[in-house]
Amino acid sequence: MDDNVRYCTECGRELAPTDKFCPACGANIDDMTKESYSASPQTGIGYGCATNSPANSDGLKTLSYLMLFWGIIGTIYGIYTIISAEASVENAVNMLKDMDLWEDYLALGYTEETLKTITYAEGACITVSGVCALMAGHFTFRGEKYKIAVITCTVATIAAFIGIITLLVGIFVTYRLTQYKSAFKS
Repeated sequence: MDDNVRYCTECGRELAPTDKFCPACGANIDDMTKESYSASPQTGIGYGCATNSPANSDGLKTLSYLMLFWGIIGTIYGIYTIISAEASVENAVNMLKDMDLWEDYLALGYTEETLKTITYAEGACITVSGVCALMAGHFTFRGEKYKIAVITCTVATIAAFIGIITLLVGIFVTYRLTQYKSAFKS
């Protein structure tokens, strides 16, 4: 056996001489001393299957919880927005009229119907984002169907374009999900 070959002590993956982090589980190689490198792949936790790595397991669980949390909140909020659109728009129009701003909105081409359509579209986008996040969270939690998880997470991100925070979190979660490809069973 080649003495220069090293294996990650977290997941058992073979490491390249230039690796700073394990490509399978993300363990910091620089923190390991030469003596702590696994001399053979059998001594690494989860040898032969990076999905057993504690780092992958914890990372996927955290991502799935984030997705499931947004999925529940987004779906409920989206449905609520659709259901309450008429009352919300009526309240907004009355408030604008009280502040003598409604005429300015009419001059811009906004009508009550336009505002209702915008509110319905917003609710639909948030609902789609929430449902897709629930699907992505489900597949991520189970560690199955990587492509479907990434696609539904991406759709959830795109549908959440309405809020800058939800968009940025969605981009981050989708990016992190792509980093855990090796942890998926299928």
